[in-house]
Amino acid sequence: MSDNSVLIVDPVSSGKLYPRVLQQYGIEPILLDTDHALVSEFRTAPTPGALDFAADLGNSYEALLRMCTERSVAYVIAGSEPGVELAERLRADIPGCPAGETVLPQRRWDKQYMFEALAAAGVPTLTTRAVPAGHDAVPAEAVAELRAGRKLVVKPARGAASVGVRLVETPGQLAEAVTAITDSAGLFGGASAALVQEMYPAPRVEYAVDTFSTPAGHELVCVTVYDKWVSESGDFVYEKGRWLDHDDPIVRELAEYARRVLDALGMRIGPAHMEIMSGPLGPRLIDFGARAHGIGHPQHTHMLTGTSQIHRESEYIAELFGMRAPAERHSGYVLSRHGALVLLSVEREARYLGGAEAELADLPGVREVRMAAEPGKIYPATRSMMDSVALGLVFVVADTAGELDFRCVEVRKRAGDFFTTD
Repeated sequence: MSDNSVLIVDPVSSGKLYPRVLQQYGIEPILLDTDHALVSEFRTAPTPGALDFAADLGNSYEALLRMCTERSVAYVIAGSEPGVELAERLRADIPGCPAGETVLPQRRWDKQYMFEALAAAGVPTLTTRAVPAGHDAVPAEAVAELRAGRKLVVKPARGAASVGVRLVETPGQLAEAVTAITDSAGLFGGASAALVQEMYPAPRVEYAVDTFSTPAGHELVCVTVYDKWVSESGDFVYEKGRWLDHDDPIVRELAEYARRVLDALGMRIGPAHMEIMSGPLGPRLIDFGARAHGIGHPQHTHMLTGTSQIHRESEYIAELFGMRAPAERHSGYVLSRHGALVLLSVEREARYLGGAEAELADLPGVREVRMAAEPGKIYPATRSMMDSVALGLVFVVADTAGELDFRCVEVRKRAGDFFTTD
């Protein structure tokens, strides 16, 4: 048994999976809740067994550092996007703790610094302009582009799960989208700058690239491709994420681009989740998280490949702590079956009738149904991935890609029968 401990900051979303995997190696982690996860509604109740940063430590960083010293914390995990900044700070301040580059760490959680760092490193990016928090004067260049018939995307510099991300086509929509971000508290409670970014030209496809980094280099864990549509309000609504084979032609190109991103952002330890658009311009980063893929995605990756970012990180920690012999590493993966995660959505305000779980679970290929919607409750039109998570997720597998697509369409169609606009 190692004398070292692991701290997980905001173990919500996929972060809830860490304790069970770590315990397989005899590692009992210390869990820490912060108000960032509460304000953003990543969690709505205390995490069982977790310390509360506010109630137990008075939101004192010094007290938290003392606790880490007293309990021999030697590794820190960002359990979700709300915990990334605090986890990064702790890694840098705990002696001997594996950490990323300490120069300008904001580039790993604030998209304004992120895209500036990519441009400085010569990594191809989409043109991005920032409007500081508390300001609402939109860039004149952006207004000119809209008047020339181009479309733009507005997003918070601090955020997650596509919350606040809007497609705009007119100067009025641009001003409204920017003000909605800069004049209000962000997803995690603090002020956020608004980013105005060029729209990737069609035809375009969005991918999720999940990696794990160590001082030895960056490992590719999996790549998924997103299907999504734009709602009447200009919001991006995700339909499903489908896992790609490692030998799919696009995977090599995405992996090479992802490694350049990781180097430019100073990522030296832990998992990273990237959303990358590709098409006529080649790969371009859309979003980045210095943590594992959310919405329970890693557990499905584990079902399909035998590993995941969370399993890989837990394995690495066990090796660092001398509780597992180091194994030979390969930057790649093999799918055992085709799989997709279907994200439920409603186009208009709708009431959930209840009872979808049993019906969906009986459909061919369905391996998990995670309904979050409550019977009788009315839900707004889906505007973000967070809205989809509030409705439900369905994990589907099949032997062929065509069969998988058919099964996913059936799942969405059948799920829609349980929501009414009456």
